[in-house]
Formats: sequence, structure tokens, C-alpha cells
Amino acid sequence: MAAAWALIVAVAIALVWANGPWSASYESTWLHPTSGGGRAFQDFATLRDWVNGGLMAVFFLVVGLEIGRERRHGDLADARTAAVPVAGALGGMLGAGLVYAAVAHGGPGSSGWGIPMATDIAFALGALALLGRRVPSGLRVFLLTLAVADDIGSVVVMAVFYSSRSYVPALAAALAVVIALIVVRRTTQAPTVVFLLGGVVLWVLLAAGGVEPALAGVVAGLLVPGEAPGEVPGRTSETMPARLADPAEHLEKRVAPWSAFVVLPLFAVANAGITFHAGLLGAPGAAAVFAGVGLARVIGKMGGITVACLLVVRLGFGRLPGGVRWRHILGGSAVAGIGFTVPLLIAELAFSSNPPLVPAAELGLFAGSAMAFAVGAAILFGSGSGALPDAEPQEAASGGLADGEGPEAIPW
Repeated sequence: MAAAWALIVAVAIALVWANGPWSASYESTWLHPTSGGGRAFQDFATLRDWVNGGLMAVFFLVVGLEIGRERRHGDLADARTAAVPVAGALGGMLGAGLVYAAVAHGGPGSSGWGIPMATDIAFALGALALLGRRVPSGLRVFLLTLAVADDIGSVVVMAVFYSSRSYVPALAAALAVVIALIVVRRTTQAPTVVFLLGGVVLWVLLAAGGVEPALAGVVAGLLVPGEAPGEVPGRTSETMPARLADPAEHLEKRVAPWSAFVVLPLFAVANAGITFHAGLLGAPGAAAVFAGVGLARVIGKMGGITVACLLVVRLGFGRLPGGVRWRHILGGSAVAGIGFTVPLLIAELAFSSNPPLVPAAELGLFAGSAMAFAVGAAILFGSGSGALPDAEPQEAASGGLADGEGPEAIPW
């Protein structure tokens, strides 16, 4: 909860800074030119780029460690449970893109269909944390997995449809590094540092390849072994301290506070400072971009995620996490509409030939994210306590639908 409030305070600082008497210093600070040199760092032209692509790798490392822990001991250990958020991510991307295209079709902003697709993991999880006990633990895991899959899918969309800087040799080398790390993990008892160093190499290669390098943190976190890297003479697994018995959990405990109270607040201050001014929607097509992005963040994401999850569960390919009901999925899918960073990158690429539309997309993202949080909070607050009563084991085991029930019997 403290981390969520730190994020809220950081957002407030960014908005006041960007719209107050010191507004000029906001842009000059975060757009301060930097240079790392070489192909790998040519996209790191400003201080904000280093925060988003560099520091955020630490946050993604924690995300990878948490997903890895859930795969070993939690809800994601069941492949059918893991399939639901992945399907939801695809459904949310498709729903958001279709809603935007329907609103902006034929106008100057029609090329921006990819803008509302991505979910901001940091802001979405922070928003979920603010709701406290109203949120079952399984919903956080669901949203975490969905947001990672969503981010990967959005980066692919950006690289394929909007970016002209993809460098295939670097991406091929990045794939080789991932394969090598997987082989090392499965065939040896290598220590944690090996996978962290591999993550650094992967970060450089992804940056050189024109792909969001912070995603290297997820890969490194997923691959850090969840068991001791080697035998300790005279010690058994029962008597080994936790830091030796589970190096992934130990690393997560050490890094998570830095991620929550340093990296994420800096990320929020650097990215949430949207400037509001008269004439923001005055450019041709700007109003349609604003409406398309805003509606896609709420209607497209919530509808697409919910329908995709429902379809996967009804077909028998997936099940909901324990303690999660369909009303929780509906509320969580609304919260998944929160997003700034990757959408802003796509907006700058999509409207590179029509820059006046970028502020309209920014305003749409801000308004849509605020509305998405309000809708999600209203649904989750209205859903009662986060935990399911013990008298409903069949529902928890079947993902919210008892055998033989039709859609009309969904226990919302």
C-alpha cells in the first residue's frame, strides 16, 4: 500500500510540475539530451529515455521474479490458469484497437490504432494496490501476467507496424542469449549472478535491435533459479536458510523495495506530466484521436479482456485463479486500461508526420486511464470482500463456472 501511495504522490508532483509556474523546467529536465554512444544507445537521447528503458528494467526484473514464484508455487503453476491472462491480453489489445479504429476511421488520426493497446504494469498494479482487501491475491497475479503479455504484444506491434529501426542481427543474438540462458538453467546449477549478467547482455542486444530493452528484466527474473544453486556441505534443504534455499525469492526481497520506492516514483514523475492548455484539441482530427483513445482504454480493454477470458474458460482451455470471480475479472480488466509509456511511444511514431495529434493522444490516455481506474474501482468495491467463501470450492476449481452451467449462470 505504501508503494501505491508513493506512486500517487509522484503522479501528483509530475502534474503540478508540468502545469505550474515551473512547467518549462519539466520538459527541459526530462528531455535533457544524453548520449550513450553506439547503435545500442541511439534511442536513449534524453533523461526520460534512460528512466523508461534503463531504470525500468529493475521493475521488470521484480515482475519476472514474481511471475516465476507464482509459476513454482502459486496459481500460475497450472497451465490452464496461466492461459487465461494471456488470452485476456490478446483480447484487450484487439478490443482497444477495434474501438479506436471505429472512432477515428478515415480521419487524420486513423494510423493511431496501436496507441491504446498497451497496459502500464506499474500504474495498473499501483491502482490495484490502492483497493486493498477488495482485491483477491489471485487478481493481482492475473493482472501482472496479463500486463506482461500485453507489453510484449504491444512492443511487437510497435516494432512491426510503427518502427523502422529494427536490427535483425541484434535481435537474433538476443534470441540466442535467451536460449543459452534457458539451457544453462536446465542443465547446470549456475548462481543467480549468471542470469543477471545474461539479462544485462540481453538488455544491450534488445536496445540495439530497436525493441524495448527493459523487457530483458522479465526474462532474467523468470530464469533466476528458485532452488539453491549448489549443495552446501553438511546442510540439508530443510536446514538451509531461505536466502540459499530460494535465491529467486531472496533476490526479489532485496530488489523490490528499490523498485517500489525509487524506480517507480521516478518513472511516474518522468512520464505523468501531461500539460493541459487551450487549443489542445484544435488540430484537424485531434478530437477523434482523443475520443478514440479514451473510449478504447475503457470500453475496448475491458470488453476485449473479459470476452477473451470468458471464451477461453468456456471452451475448457483455462480456469480462473482461486478466489477470483467474474466480477473481479471485469474490474481488473477495467484497471488494465491504465497506460501511458508504451502508448506514448507509439503515438509519437504513429503521428510523426502530424505532430499536433500527439497531445490529443496524451490527453486521451490521461482521461481514459482515469476513467478506467474509476470504473474498475467501482466494480471491485461493489464486489464485496476479495476472498471467496469456503462453501464454493467447485466454482474456484472450475474458474467461476460449475460444470454444465451456461453463460447465463455466470456467478458475477
